[in-house]
Amino acid sequence: MPEEDNEQGTIRYVRCPTCGMPNPATSATCFRCGGSMQAAAEGQAPGGKAAQPASSSEVICAKCKKALPPGSKFCGFCGTPLPARAAAPARAPEPAMPSPLVAPAAQPAPPPKKERVPARSAAPPVAEVYPPTPLPQPSAQFPQKPNQSAPAVPTPVPNLQGTQVFAGLHVTKIDASVVEIKADDSPGKTTRVVKETFIGRGTCDLSYPHDALLSLRHASLSKREGKLILRDLESQNGTFLKQRKDAELAPGDVFVLGRELFRFATQRLDESPQNVMGTAVMSGAPKLQQGPITAKLEHIQLSGEVIKEYSLEKPETTIGRTTGDLIFGEDPYMSGTHARIVAQPGRFILQDLKSRNGIYRRIRDSVTLQDGDEFFLGEERFRVDIKVIED
Repeated sequence: MPEEDNEQGTIRYVRCPTCGMPNPATSATCFRCGGSMQAAAEGQAPGGKAAQPASSSEVICAKCKKALPPGSKFCGFCGTPLPARAAAPARAPEPAMPSPLVAPAAQPAPPPKKERVPARSAAPPVAEVYPPTPLPQPSAQFPQKPNQSAPAVPTPVPNLQGTQVFAGLHVTKIDASVVEIKADDSPGKTTRVVKETFIGRGTCDLSYPHDALLSLRHASLSKREGKLILRDLESQNGTFLKQRKDAELAPGDVFVLGRELFRFATQRLDESPQNVMGTAVMSGAPKLQQGPITAKLEHIQLSGEVIKEYSLEKPETTIGRTTGDLIFGEDPYMSGTHARIVAQPGRFILQDLKSRNGIYRRIRDSVTLQDGDEFFLGEERFRVDIKVIED
């Protein structure tokens, strides 16, 4: 195996030509077998076993009785300081590169460390040899071994001065009730909503068995997180809430004006690119180009069957009993000029023109009610009263 000149740290070591033990390059004899190190230092092949060194050049540790190189100040096995004595005559040491891990000679050497520095993987499995000057403590580039326990660091206590204590989420408490509205707009029976309140033709909290337009369980009212929720229970004829302000129409929306039922529908005109004089269309080009949106209004029955369709091509379409683009003169519950649909870029707005009976829009699944809201289902109409309870 080729010899490595520097085997331990940055101090130059060479192997004994007789037993193969690494020794400092400045040693004249091997501290293990006593063989001459001159041939190894000069890079020459050993010619045989060298003569044993004189007893005057040996340094014996007083504690562990190990033989050490001449001039040693500390035992490389147990770290015991050695008594000062004259070093055996040897040839001048070869110059070595200064090591950043070794303190200058003028400074006193730090106390020996008992930590063992593992030998390089290329070295043979022999006893480890330590340099005369011990290595410093491991720094950040030499991480601690996993079995070494780090000192406990106290956890800093945060400064809580001026910090407010979280008291939980505040939920508004409400007192809600529903009031029946008679045909002459006078109030009828009032029912307080404490738990989920069901309305329908069957066995419900608010039951109307003679109303054929109601489902057995048509709708329900419930309080949830400080709000009153109206939910349609997949009824056949739907639940309608009075529109409070101008609102956008969505495809499929159903609303009531007077006694007339309408459904809003839209369609986008798609234009295909023309094939001019047999020219092939480039691969990857869009086949369809989205055109403008057109809308129509369907006059429908309760069953959803379409009675008549009206195109909404004008910027504004007015609906009324006596005046407007769409006139329904036989409906006594419709105002003279009742409502209007306004076309805006990409949308259509439904407006109430201060009609007496207003606009009722069919809800989808559920909706949050406000104080004073009105809704109807079947032939029954109700008004909601909501009061906030102060803590």
